[in-house]
Amino acid sequence: MQGVPSSRNYSGGFASKLMAKDLNLAASSAEEVDQRCPLTFLAKHIFTEICKDGHETEDFSCVFRHYYSGKSEHNS
Repeated sequence: MQGVPSSRNYSGGFASKLMAKDLNLAASSAEEVDQRCPLTFLAKHIFTEICKDGHETEDFSCVFRHYYSGKSEHNS
């Protein structure tokens, strides 16, 4: 599909480092009020790893390629 992040090799869009930052803020807020949010903490971990692996400037949707499949969605 034209215009979606994957059509631009995930450049531009909402950067993974911004997603990681926002998830960190959400996790910190949850901890402050003793709220359990296991999916928030899992997502925070996933995006932190994506950024550590050098994908911090790619659109956050790159998580599909780099975390779940480990390869381009165009490869079989």
